Amino acid sequence: MNRPEVSIKQARLAVGPLSVLLFAQTTFWLLYDVADRGLPHMWSAWTNGPVSGLSATTALDFGLAALQLGAACGLVLRIRGAGGLLVTACVTTVLFRTPVVWYMLLDSESDPWFGGLEGPSLTAVGVSCLLAILVAVALGGLLFRVRGLERDAAAAAEEESRSGAIRPVKVTASASCTLLAVLNVFYICRNVLTAVEVGPHALADLLVGRGVGRAVLGVSSPWQWACLTVLCGVGMVLAAKRRPSATGFSVGLALFMMPIAFTKLWGLAGTADLLASPLNTVQSVLELAGSAAVVALIVADVRRDRPAPHAVLELTPPPTGADPEAQRADAATSDA
Repeated sequence: MNRPEVSIKQARLAVGPLSVLLFAQTTFWLLYDVADRGLPHMWSAWTNGPVSGLSATTALDFGLAALQLGAACGLVLRIRGAGGLLVTACVTTVLFRTPVVWYMLLDSESDPWFGGLEGPSLTAVGVSCLLAILVAVALGGLLFRVRGLERDAAAAAEEESRSGAIRPVKVTASASCTLLAVLNVFYICRNVLTAVEVGPHALADLLVGRGVGRAVLGVSSPWQWACLTVLCGVGMVLAAKRRPSATGFSVGLALFMMPIAFTKLWGLAGTADLLASPLNTVQSVLELAGSAAVVALIVADVRRDRPAPHAVLELTPPPTGADPEAQRADAATSDA
């Protein structure tokens, strides 16, 4: 009975450093930009202000760094939803670092990907992104292994099965599901409108990153909306089914979206375009205020009902064969 628990501890020891490596890769390039170009210049770039030259990062990297830091801290502090946070960090890292790899592969001296703009080495940034993707895949594999070990450990003893993963409260799950569903409609409509305005061929060029702007780690808005459509869709299904991992997944998406929405609103307010671009404004307000509200609900749930120590990653639901008394107690807690 102790062997699975020891294995879980060993797996968590490997998960921690890998999660920190993801955060380190993103933070390195954020600090590189600040050191190379200065904070005022980079803040203007992150808030979509007029800047010259080629930088490494965009406001999206703020969101990615916040998500990766939150996942690492969640694992260290052993908070509820740590598993969902880590899964979200892995998937989001792969989705938003993969384009930079093909920028690097398609770049050539005769046809530079970023034209004549000078800045950080595309090869250096691309190699770091490739390493980040490999780390994220390895981390995902470890999380899958931990999930299997937690299932075995929960089935091995009745005491462990009683302290299984905690499902999200119905009100919180419903709020998260509704927010992600509304945002999903926004992202799908934005890509449809872009396809109508520029045509399918131009949209395809945007999706692969042609003309992405003035940052090596930048991705086009259609690619960002397409990835968020997938992420919000998965989060919506998890929240609707009240899966234990829904808590961490919702917090992860909120950590990712809030910094991006804040910088976008800051840029719109600074250029007096806050009311001139109602679609951008409404979307950003929903991402910022809605995500903050969902996080507040989840924090309130966690403060009211602390998780059991054996189900920290919460990648699996409680076994159906648990003691009836324990199930009734869990139902009372979840429906509170």
